[in-house]
Amino acid sequence: MDNFLQSGSGVGIDIVDVKRFSLLEGGVHNSFLKKVFFDSEISYCFSYKDPETHLAGTFALKEATSKALGVMLYPFAEIEVRHDTGGAPEVWYKGQKMDVKVSISHTSSIAVAIAVA
Repeated sequence: MDNFLQSGSGVGIDIVDVKRFSLLEGGVHNSFLKKVFFDSEISYCFSYKDPETHLAGTFALKEATSKALGVMLYPFAEIEVRHDTGGAPEVWYKGQKMDVKVSISHTSSIAVAIAVA
């Protein structure tokens, strides 16, 4: 397990309860959001009428990507989720687009993401 935590090329998956984000107070100024999301991610999620589902999906993708690449090398909070012109999610690390295949899906109650490196 230690090898996986330090360096990885693999698969990561994460599932998140949307309710975790619907209970947050303060909207875009919430301190938890500011700690784990980039401003661009917060703006993207709050551009929707249901930001909690998008926050949960983004959180799940950051977590899945960190797991796929190695959590010690690619900490969750340093991974940025962006979207291409067609709306597909992409992952970025320190200003560089990562060569990782990703997918996010959600309902009103759960979000799931997978990353393959």
